Amino acid sequence: MRTVEVTDQLQAYLDGLVPPRDKVLARMEDEAHRENIPIVDVHEGALLYLLVRLAGARRVLELGAATGYSGIWLLRGTQGGSLTTFEMDPKRAARARANFAEAGLGKTALVLEESAVEGLARLDERFDACFIDLLNSFENEQVVRQAFDLCLERPDPGALLMADNALRQGDVLRPTAQQSKNVVFYNDLVAKHPRLESVVVPIRDGLSVARVKD
Repeated sequence: MRTVEVTDQLQAYLDGLVPPRDKVLARMEDEAHRENIPIVDVHEGALLYLLVRLAGARRVLELGAATGYSGIWLLRGTQGGSLTTFEMDPKRAARARANFAEAGLGKTALVLEESAVEGLARLDERFDACFIDLLNSFENEQVVRQAFDLCLERPDPGALLMADNALRQGDVLRPTAQQSKNVVFYNDLVAKHPRLESVVVPIRDGLSVARVKD
């Protein structure tokens, strides 16, 4: 079966199938597109929501909050659960807290304003799902390995480990820049780890989805 090219017309069709977002998410999408803030956008956000909901995850960990867009999708998928998310940029962290509060999630979203890897090393909590949105930001493969190991220490069997930008705009085929090297290294870690079963979903810039085996 041939692969279907997602043309502008086909994308418009797909966009028309997504239910309208509430005013908080709609505003955040407009701000992200206007200010060039990296967010997962609606289709991937809806997929994150569904994956968390299907897994029955209640405690979610996120590395890289930005302004809280993906966090809202993740947290809503928990159906009343909790989110712990890291964001080093003080202005974005403040915006994330404000957005969570406006979405009615201020009491269940904890935004930690520090390095995700350093902060995660100090956390004792366990999580049912982890979403990594920092593969493009990590300094090198060693930091990627640290983040991967720390995330994998915290879930129980059946938990989800997800990561954005798993295709790095196609640069995984020619990983010369550090960002693409990080992604290739992470994808390889996930694919070969004996505790994980995984797939890369070619949605947007690619979403790596892994489940901790029973």
